Amino acid sequence: MKLHPVVAGSFYPGDRKKLQAEIDSFEKERKVSLPEGEPVGFVLPHAGYMYSGAVAALGYRALSEPVETVILMGPSHFLPFKGVSVFAGESVVTPLGELPVDQEACKFLMDFDDHIAEIPSAFAREHSVEVHLPLVYQYLPGAKVVPIVMGQGLQTAVKPLSEALMALWKKKKFLLIASSDLSHYPSYEIAKNADQEFLDILLKGDEGEVNKIDEKIMGRRYSEYYCTHCGREPVSTLLRFAKGVGANKTKLLAYRNSGDVTGDHSKVVGYGAVAFCK
Repeated sequence: MKLHPVVAGSFYPGDRKKLQAEIDSFEKERKVSLPEGEPVGFVLPHAGYMYSGAVAALGYRALSEPVETVILMGPSHFLPFKGVSVFAGESVVTPLGELPVDQEACKFLMDFDDHIAEIPSAFAREHSVEVHLPLVYQYLPGAKVVPIVMGQGLQTAVKPLSEALMALWKKKKFLLIASSDLSHYPSYEIAKNADQEFLDILLKGDEGEVNKIDEKIMGRRYSEYYCTHCGREPVSTLLRFAKGVGANKTKLLAYRNSGDVTGDHSKVVGYGAVAFCK
């Protein structure tokens, strides 16, 4: 069984040559360096490539060593469910080519906790994981992937997956990606200020404080402002995992919002790339 793309042609080009050209354009961005130590994971955005592709690519481009397995965690934008959905098929298809799935890692995670299972409908319309797959194909040749869509809930999604990932880490090393955009649809200046406040807390690596700042910012009732970050469960999972494996070195690699791209500052979405190293 293969996982086929559902947003190729909308979030990123569906044509191989056009997609390659767009990814090649990300090389114009200055390459960034990571904190000294072993890269463990990133928070990276998942919007259309014209808006956030270059920001997301910075995380992958910053890596200097080969990666055997990339575990990609994205939030569920369309299907409300409790728990965690893993795609454990043969491969995932991108316009650039296919990426093999790390089926051994998938089986380990699903055997670890009943909340982690295969729920195909979670991937039926979801873009949060898919947009990363061509970037993995481009920048991490030979890597296997574990695509994961997370449902809602700290107890039913974050707790079981973070514990399963820490157990898997004892058996094999992998790169963990938490897919998340930042502020959604406030004005440009409000987004910049709120995102900076959120990122400052995120860089401290404390999950509890991240959730508190989320509630604090949301409590201000900004006009048409409905979340500080859409990947709450993936980000919480990464923070718990990073703490568990001792990845306490963090760095903001890049930040921008859609207003920087389009020039429209009335309603924007924020994008950040944050590295976690041990």
